[in-house]
Amino acid sequence: MEYAEYKIMFEAEDSHWWYRGLRGVMGTLLNLERAVQRQPRILDAGCGTGANLAVLEQRGFRNAEGFDLSPIALEFCRQRGVTKVREGSITNIPFAESSFDIVISCDVVTDAGTENEMTAFEELYRVLKPGGRLFLNLPAHEFLRSEHDRAVAVARRVTRGEVVRKLSSVGYRVRRATYWNTFLFPVVVAVRILRREDETDLQSTARSDIVVPAAPVNALLSGVVWLEQVLLRFANLPFGSSVAVVAVKPRTVEREAGGMREGV
Repeated sequence: MEYAEYKIMFEAEDSHWWYRGLRGVMGTLLNLERAVQRQPRILDAGCGTGANLAVLEQRGFRNAEGFDLSPIALEFCRQRGVTKVREGSITNIPFAESSFDIVISCDVVTDAGTENEMTAFEELYRVLKPGGRLFLNLPAHEFLRSEHDRAVAVARRVTRGEVVRKLSSVGYRVRRATYWNTFLFPVVVAVRILRREDETDLQSTARSDIVVPAAPVNALLSGVVWLEQVLLRFANLPFGSSVAVVAVKPRTVEREAGGMREGV
């Protein structure tokens, strides 16, 4: 991803309705309000410009750290005042086995820089403690591919079922798997269709959709996504432009006659 896109992200992440919505969905599905009392060790795998880590610190989490493959992203982290970060790849995570209670990874596994997403899932599993939880957010539906994806280096879009199957094959127990950005989904579809590229566009410099709207519009859109967070306390959402998953690394592996059974 280009320096210009990291700069756009850095400047937008604190206030843009989508980023605020992502952090809200993450907080709801992980029940972070209760988790802070235990002071879990948290890893942001592919931390980008550091907004998630900064917000976690603001909310009282003292043991959160991250890594990213891009030195540009890490420099923006430091500009933000986030210093517990290091350079590393999600397919070769620079931390020891069973190090973290919670691992979050937002829109990284499907990036162009992730050569093998199954290796990434296995690495995320490796660094989780037994009983630890993974929060994963990924872009949904290949038909939404547009110029935005090329600008932010999205190589693949996924479905909820696809992510669940892959995580289960690694050994995770999937606790929640939902789409989100549901109410605004028709708008997202329309915008992405309008920005869909043909082969002649691929030689040009792509630009993402990340623009902070005027304050009243941004507040309205933030409110719409907040309503989804309320609904997510009770049920999964059936469609949307992103997939969010919470999966658990089992605590034990119990042997049974004729095979093995994972315990939680």
